[in-house]
Amino acid sequence: MIRLIRELVRPYRGTLALVLCGMIFETLMSLEGPWPLKVILDNVAGTRHAPTWIAHLLSLPGDVAGKKELALWAAIATIAIAAIGAGASYLDNYWSESIAQRIAHDLRMRTYHHLHRLSLAYYDKHKVSASLSTLTTDIETIQDFASSGTLSILVDVVSVGGMLALMFWLNWNFAGGRRGGAFPVVVGFALQAGGEEGDETGKA
Repeated sequence: MIRLIRELVRPYRGTLALVLCGMIFETLMSLEGPWPLKVILDNVAGTRHAPTWIAHLLSLPGDVAGKKELALWAAIATIAIAAIGAGASYLDNYWSESIAQRIAHDLRMRTYHHLHRLSLAYYDKHKVSASLSTLTTDIETIQDFASSGTLSILVDVVSVGGMLALMFWLNWNFAGGRRGGAFPVVVGFALQAGGEEGDETGKA
């Protein structure tokens, strides 16, 4: 089975690398999404000073005009993050669907040529309907899982890993701490969501 998967995937390694890059960009943008809102709440509406690197990057004055400029850049960052995330999501979904279609076509051709090489005695003992079902329904199920299920699972896994890494980086005590912090909660939700998605895939 592993050998067959390698043979089917080998011609599309370059496109798979593009899918992986798009998935990483999509995950990064989803993690960066709340950051402009944090800037608005803490540094524009609130009384906290903007981070030093932002103040130096934007040359912000320490007055109301500086807050307005910071709010403008936060809005621009929100639009940029949403646009990049949407573009990355579109591209990785498009490429993954394209790869799934081509792999399904290759698998159907392999199955079709294999059936042609079988002897007539085989068809006397086996129903043709089972072979047709393999050529249509079963391969279509594999295609659907490869195009949507696999990608969504990978995006979810990378997103959860990124959230945990970000939580530990921002606040170790909140994320882990001596009593576990938010870590078991995030893992529990991830496992529950993964189980529900697996059940839906199994039903399909």
